[in-house]
Amino acid sequence: MSQSRIVLDPDIRNVVDQIQAKTRTTSPSAAIALMVSRYGRHLLETWELDPTRYADPNPANYYSPSSSSQVEPDFKFSDPIQGF
Repeated sequence: MSQSRIVLDPDIRNVVDQIQAKTRTTSPSAAIALMVSRYGRHLLETWELDPTRYADPNPANYYSPSSSSQVEPDFKFSDPIQGF
């Protein structure tokens, strides 16, 4: 297994920390791996880059976690995720 190190800006790291807490993954790396394993293929298959619609492809310019309202999910994880 190869290892990589990434640097996250504080807003994104805050979201990763929330994902880690919600999913009970054992580390930020495990939380990111979970996201990529579950949603990476969808992103690759649906990503469209229309320069007239999205002049700047940086997702941070279109994503503001502090401005979104928190919605309570209708489910809760009861067991920690194993295997990470």
